[in-house]
Amino acid sequence: MKRSLMVAAAVAAFVVPAASPLAVLAQETAPDRGEIREQRREARAAARAEQPTPPARREEPRPQPRAEPPSRPEVRQDRREDRQERREDRREDRQERRQDRREDRQDRPARPEVRQDRREDRQDRRQDRREDRQERRQDRREDRQDRPNRPDNRQDRREDRRENRQERREDRQERRQDRREDRQERREDRREYREFRQRFNGDNWRRDWNRRHGRDWWRHDRRWRGYSGVRFGFYFAPGYGYYNVPRSYWNQRWGVGQYLPSIFWRYQLDDWRTYGLGYPPEGTRWVLVDNHIYLIDEYDGYIIDVIYDAWSW
Repeated sequence: MKRSLMVAAAVAAFVVPAASPLAVLAQETAPDRGEIREQRREARAAARAEQPTPPARREEPRPQPRAEPPSRPEVRQDRREDRQERREDRREDRQERRQDRREDRQDRPARPEVRQDRREDRQDRRQDRREDRQERRQDRREDRQDRPNRPDNRQDRREDRRENRQERREDRQERRQDRREDRQERREDRREYREFRQRFNGDNWRRDWNRRHGRDWWRHDRRWRGYSGVRFGFYFAPGYGYYNVPRSYWNQRWGVGQYLPSIFWRYQLDDWRTYGLGYPPEGTRWVLVDNHIYLIDEYDGYIIDVIYDAWSW
């Protein structure tokens, strides 16, 4: 560090004295500002002296006075004369046309004759129309004579209407009678259903069945042959085997008073005595659906009684 400082000081000691005479020469050779301004002024004055003088302006010609138009009364008089002449020409043309039309009319036939011919034509046409109408009326009369008499047709229609009304009344009476009979049968069926419920109890049957049988009692029963446990989407019915169940009915149960779907009606327990079930009333049957036993009406599937979880697997 010290060495570098010493070298820089030595270089400065030699360079400064050598550069001073150069600065003095530069100051002496620099031009004076006053002289420069003077030279610029002289150049401007010489340029102005050399410019040419502008040309003198030309005198414009004075406007000459316009010719005076003719007086208005004379112009109006001329126009009136022209109009009058045109009117005269039109009148002459009209008169000539009228004269030509009169000559043409004289060449035509007389009007009374033409009117007379037209009247005769009209009368002929009217006469023809009357004759046509009379012929049409005559044809219609003949057609009516060929048709059957109207009073007879009306009488037949009235009789048919009476018969139809009588038949409708009879049908209504029959329907009412059928409804009454159906109501009477339903009442009798309800009485039988009540009597069956009084003499049979599903809870007592399940308790007695489980107490008398073990959990694997079905293994030695031929009706349960082929049963291998629960299968998803399938039910098992003794004597029928596995059957497919729609997805909407899978793992679903119904209660008393509801209607069992018809797809389960065919899986009937005919040997109800073997299982110790009560005697089903007339028109009913025991049906096995999954692990539940339903007593249903054979006509519409009405559930009379139900035993839930009948078997213990």
